[in-house]
Amino acid sequence: MKEPFALGRADAARWTVHPPQDPYGDGYVYTVATELHTPGMTAVTVAEVDGLVAGSGSTLAGFVESLAADWTGWDGVRTWQSMERHLVVDARHRRRGYVSLGVTLREPGQDADDTAWSARAVFVVEAGEEMTRLAAELSHLLRP
Repeated sequence: MKEPFALGRADAARWTVHPPQDPYGDGYVYTVATELHTPGMTAVTVAEVDGLVAGSGSTLAGFVESLAADWTGWDGVRTWQSMERHLVVDARHRRRGYVSLGVTLREPGQDADDTAWSARAVFVVEAGEEMTRLAAELSHLLRP
C-alpha cells in the first residue's frame, strides 16, 4: 500500500493526502481523505475527485505537475478544486523563485456553501526542484 503524501512539517503546518479509494469500483470517481494540521488546528475531510487518469489538467496530480512545469512563473492565481469543493488548492507564483500553495478543506458530507466549516493553510514551496519533487510524490500517490 502507498504511503500518504505530506507537505510541511509535523511541528508546523502540514497537509496530508491519503491514498485514493474507488468506492464504486468503476474508476470514474475516487475519494481522497485529506488533513490539515497547524498549531492549534486540525481539519479532516474526504474529497471526491474525478477519475485519476482523466485529462491531466483536471486532476490534482496534473494541476501540481503543471505548476512544476511552469517554474519560471505565471500571472495571477491558478486554482484546482475537487467535486463539491471539499478540497481546493490555489497557487500564486511569487516571482522570487517561490510558490504560495494554499490548501482549503471544507466540511465533509455538506454542500460547500457558506454554512459549512472551512480551514486553510498556505505553504511556501521553492518553484524549481522542491515543486518538481512535490509533483512527483503526489502523482505517485494519486495515479494508479
